[in-house]
Amino acid sequence: MFANLSRGLVAALAVSAFTLPALAQNRFASSVLDYTPGANPNPNFSDPTRALGGPTGGGLSNGSLDIVVLGVGGSLTLGFDVTLTDGPGADFTVSENSFMFSGGVFAEVGLVEVSTDGVNFARFPTRYAGPLGPLPPFGVSPMGTFGGLTGGLPVIANVVTNSISPFDPVVSGGDSFDLAELAAHPLVTSNLVDLDAIHFVRIVDAQDGVFSDSFGALIWDHGGATSSVDIDAVTALHFVGDASSTGPIVDLSIDAQGHLVLELGHANGFQDLNLATLSVSSNLQPASFNLIRPLLRLQQRTPRGVILRSELPIVGSGIQMALSISIRDLGGVLSADQVILPG
Repeated sequence: MFANLSRGLVAALAVSAFTLPALAQNRFASSVLDYTPGANPNPNFSDPTRALGGPTGGGLSNGSLDIVVLGVGGSLTLGFDVTLTDGPGADFTVSENSFMFSGGVFAEVGLVEVSTDGVNFARFPTRYAGPLGPLPPFGVSPMGTFGGLTGGLPVIANVVTNSISPFDPVVSGGDSFDLAELAAHPLVTSNLVDLDAIHFVRIVDAQDGVFSDSFGALIWDHGGATSSVDIDAVTALHFVGDASSTGPIVDLSIDAQGHLVLELGHANGFQDLNLATLSVSSNLQPASFNLIRPLLRLQQRTPRGVILRSELPIVGSGIQMALSISIRDLGGVLSADQVILPG
């Protein structure tokens, strides 16, 4: 549709179709570039502008109703007033409307993609850690089941009803994404997608048992064949001109050998961190850093800080959870990251 349009014209279309009033440093999706509903859409939740603005989470046990339903196989492409960029740790958060009961999460999941020009989209790598077959409709799964997908974690931050920061994955809920995970993507290495200049985020419903994760496993969720992912909001964490892009460093990842890796530091050196502000959550519940400290060993000291790595692989260990860490520097600037431990 947009293949023959210039980047400038695509950007102009993005802010002309469905647009919220411009706000200074608005860090939430502010425009709809494209909405292509899939099969079995819900007419009561078919307005794509419901995905604009901040998250309106219902907490751990309730999903938001301020959502747009994508329909089976549908997609939604959103634009921003700010330009997303690859900073330390998580760079943006997608808020769906999953919720918990019976000790697990009811999840309908979607694939997440980013673009610089609105034409070329790089898809995040995914890891599905659930059963190799259909999940019970309206059942639940552990929070660590869906990595690199949106819809696996409830949303707690609500810009209307509470003061929980939507910019800190430790407390906000939602699924956070680190643009650095796309560094080796062919569209990035060929300069068709610039990780320092992301203007669009696209969510694609992951049809049950149709899409495979990055390791070849079919992805299943609890919506069954007739339900789809529902989108509440997309929040920018790092953007051009944002002080946190050159501030604290919190970078969680799983390396090629399946080990958990944590880099903790500051662009100006470790001494600029305010260690008293180090915050951790496990499955969106407050936790002590001591929860994971016994797993980690010092791997390397760097001019910016330290790199810690688990002595044994996390993948296949049975440890399954959503782990989030954040910290502020002495000037109050925050950085955070989130990783899904697949067990």
